[in-house]
Amino acid sequence: MPAGRYSDGRLIIDFIAESLGLPYLSAYLDSLGANFSRGANFATAASTIIDQNVTLSEGGYSPFSLRVQLKEFLQFKQRSQLIYSRGGVFKGLMPKEEYFSKALYTVDIGQNDLTAGYFSNKSEEDFIPNAMMEFSRVIKICI
Repeated sequence: MPAGRYSDGRLIIDFIAESLGLPYLSAYLDSLGANFSRGANFATAASTIIDQNVTLSEGGYSPFSLRVQLKEFLQFKQRSQLIYSRGGVFKGLMPKEEYFSKALYTVDIGQNDLTAGYFSNKSEEDFIPNAMMEFSRVIKICI
């Protein structure tokens, strides 16, 4: 069954959750009925590491590049703690602060960068080093 987010199927994290008997993570952009107490899923179909010039409506890629997903994560981390600290009914839907340092983080991105490079007739030497530098930059910010 679809997990309620824009993707082309289940993700590795869905299989991990399923094997542990846990529910799928709520999509970050899902504003109704979301429960983030066990985490959030920032995945979106057709996303890339490097921002692309061709949008989905033009037959291209998601506007939610890795850089955008990082901003969403950092915003979620800050805002979830604000909501959690206020208590009330929403406290149970947000992760505790210490969960962020103990969490399992999975990243599955880059396939669409390879496709974009191929269709723009760029060589691997033109785009793979840039994609890997951006990927490393984002991971270092998260750590």
